[in-house]
Amino acid sequence: MPRIVRRAVSLAILLSGVLMGTHGAQVFATAAGLAGTGGTLTVASCRVEISYSDRDRDAEDRHETRRCWGEFTANDDSASDPQREIASDTAQPGDRIEVRDNGTVYQEVGAGWVFAGISIVLIAFAMAVGGVLGLVTGQFPLFWYEHHRFYTAIRALPYGRVVLWAWLGALAAGLIGFMFSEML
Repeated sequence: MPRIVRRAVSLAILLSGVLMGTHGAQVFATAAGLAGTGGTLTVASCRVEISYSDRDRDAEDRHETRRCWGEFTANDDSASDPQREIASDTAQPGDRIEVRDNGTVYQEVGAGWVFAGISIVLIAFAMAVGGVLGLVTGQFPLFWYEHHRFYTAIRALPYGRVVLWAWLGALAAGLIGFMFSEML
């Protein structure tokens, strides 16, 4: 495959990593309480939305999302919204949930979302580094059997092994962080 195609794929991965990192930073900052307006959402009703990833509607392709609606009131009484929505697996009608409004979505505050935000940033960093390595070397492995040329090209770079281990470490740390976010 021509190097220009490999470099185009690498650029797309780099840009995707940057966009994903921006989203992860926003999730982290909101969940950690560093951004947005803090307040409480008094849950009025909830429902489960069911979607399928393909047209066959197989049981293993079923995805359930639980959404709740209610009234948001800011902690400092600067804002109030009578009908706001939040995705929550645990909320019940009548519950008061601590949330933050970052201007786009209402998000629960907690360690699980903090870990999720950090994980998104780490995986986005790994994507961006992988994209940069592909742009620099022109040897991004598009297929599983092409990885030897990619690793050889990276090892030829100054500090190539350090960058490779940082890339793999960020990817591993991001995946482990997602496991922690699901447990919390």
